[in-house]
Amino acid sequence: ALINLGVARQELGDDATALQAFDRALALDPSSATAWHARSDLKRFTGGDPDIAAMEAVFARATDDDALIPLAFALGKAWLDAGEIDRAFDFFDAGNAAKRASFRYAVGDDIAMFERTAAAFANDDATAGGFASQLPVFVVGLPRSGTTLVEQILASHPDVRGAGELGVLEGVIAATTNLEALGRAYVEAVEPLAQGRKRVVDKMPSNLRHAGLIRRMLPGARIIHCRRDPVDTGLSCYTKLFTGDQPFAYDLAEFGRYYRAYDRLSAHWRAILVADRYVEVQYEDVVSDLETQARRLVAFCGLDWDAACLDFHVTRRSVRTASATQVRRPIYRASVGRWKAYTHRLTPLLDVLAE
Repeated sequence: ALINLGVARQELGDDATALQAFDRALALDPSSATAWHARSDLKRFTGGDPDIAAMEAVFARATDDDALIPLAFALGKAWLDAGEIDRAFDFFDAGNAAKRASFRYAVGDDIAMFERTAAAFANDDATAGGFASQLPVFVVGLPRSGTTLVEQILASHPDVRGAGELGVLEGVIAATTNLEALGRAYVEAVEPLAQGRKRVVDKMPSNLRHAGLIRRMLPGARIIHCRRDPVDTGLSCYTKLFTGDQPFAYDLAEFGRYYRAYDRLSAHWRAILVADRYVEVQYEDVVSDLETQARRLVAFCGLDWDAACLDFHVTRRSVRTASATQVRRPIYRASVGRWKAYTHRLTPLLDVLAE
């Protein structure tokens, strides 16, 4: 209960109370891998921190993946904070290998699915049906590519509601094949979340693969595709234990293969989708010139400018993603080109991307 309380407080941006809840949980059970992992995301570690020694002692006694995996990611983060790169990656490698071994996945299946999708949507035909509504805004892309940041910027606008990562689209696709019925069912599902606002943001990154279908079922919807340097993205995924299903993220070479297929599908959408309904935004551009990019996003959504979008970090709302802590801070550039400090530990990813 204390761990859940801490997570809820963190999602609401109350990090101090979240940390207290995790501390109380560890006081009751000092071997709780879940509490150590959750706590590590809120703390900046330095060399000699007694928490690192405490986590390593628990890690040494871990007998199953439920404890080993979150502790490995927590210790990787701690040693990375402390500047011990190789020590950190030894733990990240162990955590990722154990996580990857815990499920079945073939990246070739996703690659083939992307290719079939591009072939099925060879052009931008938004005249074949669909449901007329400008309510939905889809923010898509890879995990850790800036999707949460873009959603938070837009959600700071008084006419926008950020609804987080919704599973609605997959649900309606499974229920019907008629384009108008698909669009209507989606809008009816998300309209209550808008709370009377003009736009509602669905920030499910994997909806990128449905961009062609979205254009046909909801011709008035906007799609914002977030992009980021592939190596920075891969590094950020590799050092994060996701709560959701990101099976391509736990092996550097597999991520590289997935990225190349994703990039080909992205190029297809960029070539065929109309510019007033599909736009790409580069993470590096957002952090280097926030106002220009924020104004561009707001205009793309068909809304008047509001300066609140520049103060996105003070917007009070629940953020239930791996970037919940980062979007509570003012814009920062420290993550741009971050991978260059860890080149020697990223060889499998760099080799695949160089092919």
